[in-house]
This record gives sequence, structure tokens and C-alpha cells, in this order.
Amino acid sequence: MGNRVLVADDEASIRDLVCRILARAGFIAEPATDGQDAIEKLDASDFDAVVLDLMMPRVDGFGVLQHLQEHHPNMVAKTLVMTAFPRTAARERLDQVCRVVAKPFELPQLVSAVTDCTMA
Repeated sequence: MGNRVLVADDEASIRDLVCRILARAGFIAEPATDGQDAIEKLDASDFDAVVLDLMMPRVDGFGVLQHLQEHHPNMVAKTLVMTAFPRTAARERLDQVCRVVAKPFELPQLVSAVTDCTMA
């Protein structure tokens, strides 16, 4: 059985693509439609890693990271952030995450990063 990965992105096409690619790579990928959905799933179940978009409605990625720091601190280092914004824009808020991947990303890069995060 593969590692469970929560994929939180409000763009259905990206979320579905990431879930399919991770499933092909042997992960069990569970989608979350936004930050609030991600928080609810993180509180209800255990995951080996989180793939997190920063810009989402209801609760953004920074809100999810804050929740992780307060309630699941070990998961912060297992979180991969996907963003269209350069890392320098929020470096102080992202320094504890496993990896930051810029959108658009290369699929092999994403799978490699998620693999690294599950081992963090």
C-alpha cells in the first residue's frame, strides 16, 4: 500500500492531474477542493504528505499551514507547496515546509518532491 497524500488545490484540473500522476507513481492521493476541505480531512485522517496550493478560497494555503503548525506540527515538514509566486515573496512563511514547487511544474519534478516529502 502506497503513502497517503492529500492534494489541496481549488483548480479542479490541476488537482485531478496531480492526483492521477501521484496514483500512477504508487501514492494514494486524496483530493481537497480548498483549504477548509484540507483542514477537515487532515483533522479526520492521517496522511504521509500534503501537496498544498497557496491561493485558494475560504482558507488559503497559509491558513492551512497555520493550522498544521498548531494542530499537526509534524506535517509542516511533510508539506509541498505549489505556487505561481516565487519563493522569495513568502520565504519566511514557507521556511519549514518540505519543498516549494513553482507552477507550472514538471510532472517528474512533482513526483520526486512528493517522494522526498513522504520521507521527511
